[in-house]
Amino acid sequence: MKIRTYFFIGFLLSAQLPGIIFAQGFDPAKESFLYPQRMQQGSIKYLAGLAMANLPEDVIESDDLFRAPLFKFHTLYGLPKNFQLEGSVNSNIVTWQIALGAKWNYVFDKFSFAIGYDVAYLFGRLKQFGFNSSIKGWMNYPNITAGYKFSKFTVTAKGELVIVTSLTQTADDLEVRSDINTFSGYALTVVVEQPLWKENFLLIGLKINWVKFYYPQWAAFSTFDRLFFIPEFTVGFVL
Repeated sequence: MKIRTYFFIGFLLSAQLPGIIFAQGFDPAKESFLYPQRMQQGSIKYLAGLAMANLPEDVIESDDLFRAPLFKFHTLYGLPKNFQLEGSVNSNIVTWQIALGAKWNYVFDKFSFAIGYDVAYLFGRLKQFGFNSSIKGWMNYPNITAGYKFSKFTVTAKGELVIVTSLTQTADDLEVRSDINTFSGYALTVVVEQPLWKENFLLIGLKINWVKFYYPQWAAFSTFDRLFFIPEFTVGFVL
């Protein structure tokens, strides 16, 4: 865990150099992704990246199986009156989550804020390594975001609640878990977004999850009924 933390801090610091070199002539707020902003109606933004989480040792037993990176693809679509649609697809191959949501933005000088709500459908199947299990369900993420614009980059913090609307998990075609309208916990994400080259922006962030159910690790069949502390490092490119 210490090595990963030092690597992340070093990567974050070294990433400031491209921002210093290429930031001339850019408004970092317009090119950022997570930073709340006004978008023209019909305009679109894309973000591609990956995340790696440090999963609880008392839940998992196989590092190779459950520590696969989570690939992410997000998109924003501008609507009238500071509203936006947001869609995303996240996957580690074994598990997929498809989300759609909306948010409203408010910008005041260098500060910006957003209130949003996302609904996600997740599904997965594992038929390797002696497993024959599957999962499907719906999750909800009410959220609030705040950002600050510096001269060469933006810093954004996003807080969200994690609500399991419905969840069904099976093993060998036997239902082993069924949750309905369960509060799973909450998460806090902090990211820095800055120019990398030309109009391409780099996003580096840390997401802290305090949740009972962390969907990428569902195949570990956790039976604990408590909040887990799961840090998640993220890097992405605004396309």
